[in-house]
Amino acid sequence: MAELDNIPQKQSVEIEIVKLEESVLTSITELNQKINTIISDFGNIYIRKKEIEEELKRLDTILEESEAKFKLTNQELKSVLDALDDKYPQGRINIQDGTIQYQPGAPTRKQQAQQAQQAQQPTSSDMKVVKD
Repeated sequence: MAELDNIPQKQSVEIEIVKLEESVLTSITELNQKINTIISDFGNIYIRKKEIEEELKRLDTILEESEAKFKLTNQELKSVLDALDDKYPQGRINIQDGTIQYQPGAPTRKQQAQQAQQAQQPTSSDMKVVKD
């Protein structure tokens, strides 16, 4: 008979149903709606953030292209100005009236840069031989 004592016995569980107060039910409903709104806002924020990231990538591409165009245009302008400087040394351009003032026979900016570079390089006459 000891074996019969080891057999699980059925137990009954008593469950009651109680009507919640209207204020508690209203509070739960309102909080649930707030949570749903916040979750929806999270989704909207995530989507907007992705849109902004894509826009930033597009703007980076445009910026890189614009920088390349700027460098190229700046090089073209420098070439035109260098050619003018060769023809009209030390020139000052007046874009409004389309004239240039220059010094005939003066060294060009390129020649001045070469002279300055040569002046910085030591020459054999600058060196001294010292015996100890």
